[in-house]
Amino acid sequence: MSTAPDQQTPAAVPQERRPVVRPTRFSVNLLPEDAPDRNAFTITVEYLGSERYRVIRDEVCSLGADGMWSWGYQWSGGDREPVTDAERDDYHAGRDAWVASHQFDLETALHLAEQAAPHVRVMRTTAAQALADYLAEMEHTDCAD
Repeated sequence: MSTAPDQQTPAAVPQERRPVVRPTRFSVNLLPEDAPDRNAFTITVEYLGSERYRVIRDEVCSLGADGMWSWGYQWSGGDREPVTDAERDDYHAGRDAWVASHQFDLETALHLAEQAAPHVRVMRTTAAQALADYLAEMEHTDCAD
């Protein structure tokens, strides 16, 4: 059995090198785990690399530092490609600013997600309203078996 020169055999891996384990997704939700439709109100904090995280809903809607949700960067030129150097510079500067305002360190990302959690809307119901409805229903449910 031969090993390609660029591959290391398990015995050649230094013993002090250990696998890196990193939590990469955090779920933030106002509703308890047993609440119906809980998943619909979930906000996710997701690791992007380089100690940066984003706060998202529905896999693509990002929370900004201003507390507003965004579907992504919208260039002033609309859907067309930038053509001139000035347009390309404008596009990239705007996109870089959007990215900077939608990526955070972990502490900030979790803080923003926790602040946003009560206000997440599904149809016309906020998570805070869904929680109040759930708690009222639990109060009136006879759980004595």
